[in-house]
Amino acid sequence: MEDVKAKKSKRRLISNIIFMILLTILVVTLILSLGEINNIIAKFNEIANGNNWVWLLAAIGLALAYFLLWPLSQVIFGKALKVEATGMESYLIGCSEHFYNGITPFAAGGQPFQIYSFTKRKVTTAKATGVVLTSFVTFMMVTNAFAIASLIFYKQIADGLETLNLGWLQYIAIVGFVINFAVLLFMIAMGTSKKLRNGFVNLFKKIANAKMFHKEHKHKWSQKLFGKIGEALTNGIPKFEEYCNNAQIAFKETWTHKRATAFAIIIKIAAMACYYAIPFFILKAVGIELGFDKLILVLFCTSFAITSVVWMPTPGGTGGIEYAFMIVIAAVTGTSANDPAAVVLIWRMITFYFILIISFIANATFEAIASRKMAKEANEKPSTNDGNQEM
Repeated sequence: MEDVKAKKSKRRLISNIIFMILLTILVVTLILSLGEINNIIAKFNEIANGNNWVWLLAAIGLALAYFLLWPLSQVIFGKALKVEATGMESYLIGCSEHFYNGITPFAAGGQPFQIYSFTKRKVTTAKATGVVLTSFVTFMMVTNAFAIASLIFYKQIADGLETLNLGWLQYIAIVGFVINFAVLLFMIAMGTSKKLRNGFVNLFKKIANAKMFHKEHKHKWSQKLFGKIGEALTNGIPKFEEYCNNAQIAFKETWTHKRATAFAIIIKIAAMACYYAIPFFILKAVGIELGFDKLILVLFCTSFAITSVVWMPTPGGTGGIEYAFMIVIAAVTGTSANDPAAVVLIWRMITFYFILIISFIANATFEAIASRKMAKEANEKPSTNDGNQEM
């Protein structure tokens, strides 16, 4: 018995080590494959040789403050639901979200991996989903509130777009705002509405019962493929239904803790304010003269711009973030003379690569702690059983 448990513990340890190695390779490959890294380093050197490095340090400090504040709402919800994971474990799991979001399209990888990490610490899938879902909904509520508030400065933003001859980006902004609000409403509905849950279950059942998954196909490969898809859907529906039921129970229970919810929202507001204020100090670092009376304008213009391109299906918003900062710069300076390239490069370095790396370190720390605890728990079980037998 002891040999079997020792082997299981050893296999678990080996699998975690392999997982960490693969993550390391992924991060290194991601960073080295981006040719813009050299340009970013050159821009940093240019700033360091001048007098604007203080503003750059301020931007980095705000990014670090954002990173440190971010997981606290998840820790609060974890305590409200009395999850088995410790506060430090919940915090580290929350920190890892940036890494998985950063390497997946639509930033969709963070939540599933966080739920999986919670289950490693004996947290039920229902509770883990409740904590992660409510934390994400809190984030969406705060970002949508910032986006709505940013419309106060819409005239400056619209004037900036006209200056750049980019009036058509207003339609892109509408798409981004609609998607952002739709995601928020969908997540709330999924966590509270039985009708929506039943609607999805019935939809999946209809798809699973479709003729294409059950009829005879001419080719063996198509018969095998459609057969497997149909079988997976049929077997997965009861699990999905159970998952939704458990998630809704945990989601509703979390929102009954009003004080915890209010505190989590306040923390998210502080975190996002730090995040949206970063471009102000980047603009000053690259030599654009701005008074502190423009800080609020930059903050809300950044919120508007990022909401506009948040739907871009690329890691880090590549392809859309350039337009976002063209909007910010034009709205703040009223001119198109300033090339946004330097701002975009530094923004990526600080809010994407820097956050990605420290998020990876946090995830590696959690994996090490979880592996050690799981190995210890596996070794302690035989001795407990022996004690019971003696009694």
